[in-house]
Amino acid sequence: MSEYQCYEFVALDRPLTAKQMAELRAVSTRAEISPTRFWNEYQWGDLKADPTKLIERYFDAHLYSANWGTHRLMLRVPKARVEPKALKPYFGGGHAARLTNTGEHVLLDLCSDTEEPEYDEQSQGSLAALAPLRAELLRGDLRAAYLAWLLAVAADDLDDDAEEPPVPAGLGELTAAQEAMVEFLRIDVDLVSAAASGSAAAMKDGAPFRRWLAALPTKEKDAWLTRAADDPELGLGGELLRAFRATTKAEHHGTRRTARELRALAKAQRAEREKAEAERARKTKAQADAARQRHLTKLARDVEGAWSKLEKLVEASDYDVAVKLAIDLRDLATREATAPAFARRFEALRKRQLRRRGFFDRWKRANENDLRDR
Repeated sequence: MSEYQCYEFVALDRPLTAKQMAELRAVSTRAEISPTRFWNEYQWGDLKADPTKLIERYFDAHLYSANWGTHRLMLRVPKARVEPKALKPYFGGGHAARLTNTGEHVLLDLCSDTEEPEYDEQSQGSLAALAPLRAELLRGDLRAAYLAWLLAVAADDLDDDAEEPPVPAGLGELTAAQEAMVEFLRIDVDLVSAAASGSAAAMKDGAPFRRWLAALPTKEKDAWLTRAADDPELGLGGELLRAFRATTKAEHHGTRRTARELRALAKAQRAEREKAEAERARKTKAQADAARQRHLTKLARDVEGAWSKLEKLVEASDYDVAVKLAIDLRDLATREATAPAFARRFEALRKRQLRRRGFFDRWKRANENDLRDR
C-alpha cells in the first residue's frame, strides 16, 4: 500500500494576509493556498512544518488523514469568545483529546488511530462538514467537548474510575457536524448511545433566551451593543446565546458515571444492537430467498421458452440480461436436481455461440463471484 497523507487548514475569523500567504508558500511549493485555505496531499514525503504551529499562527481549523489509519482534527477558539473553564473538564489528558492554551486562543486537538485502517475517499472526512463544530462551541454548545471526552474513553486514555464531566443536553440528537465528528474520529457509536442515556433532551433556546435577553439590565445591554459597534464582524447572536447557555447547568439523570460504567453500558448496547441487526438480516434474507423461489417457480413453467430467449439475448449481444437469465436457469436446475442436464444444454449453447466471448466472460465472472459469496 503506497503512502498517502492529506493536510487541510482553514482560516475562519479573518483571511490570511499576503505576507502570511508568502510565509506559507515557503512551507510548501505544491500546496493550494488561498486567503482562507491551505491544502496539500503527499504520496511520499511529509509537510515541512508542525501542524500545531501552523494553526496557532494562521488558521482556525485543521484536518489531517493518513492511509495508515491516523485521523486528526484541531480547532482554534478565541478565549474571549468561549469559557475555557467550561471546556477543561472534558479534557483529562492523553493522546486522543487535548486542550492547550496558545496565547489568546485555546486549541482542541483530537486524534484517532486504528491499526487496521480501511482507507477510501470518504474516510478522509470533510473540514467543511466539521468546521461548524467551532461555531457551535462559540455558541456554548458543549456536545462536541463531551464527544472529545468519549473519544478519550474509547482510546483507553482515561482510567476506569474517571468520572464523566457535565453531560450536555441533546446527546441523543446530534447536529450534522457532531455526527461527522463521530464518524471521522471513529468514536464508538455504542458508547455515544450509552452516554446519551444520561443526557436531557435538547431544549429550544428561543423563548427562554428571549426572556433572559429582555431581563438584562440596561447597562449590560448597552455593553453588548458597544461590543457590536467596536467589532462589526462579531457574531453577536452567537455570543449572546453562549452567555445565556452559561447561566444554565448541564443536567444529569442520576449520579455521574465512570468510564468503566460507560464502557459496560456500551458493551451491552453493542450486544443488543448486533442482535437486532442479525435478526433484521435474517428476516431480509428469508424474504429475499422466498422471492427468489417464487421467481424460479414461475420460470419452471416455461423452461424451453427461457432457453430460447437466452439464445436470442446472446445473439443480440444483450449480455447482462442473458447472464441473469442463465443464472436463473442454473439455479432452477440445482433446485430441481437437473444440474447435469443444464450443463449439457449450456455447453451446446457455447458451441453454437463461440464468437460471443463477451457473454461467456461475464458468465465466468458471475460464477466466480457466486463461489466467493458462499
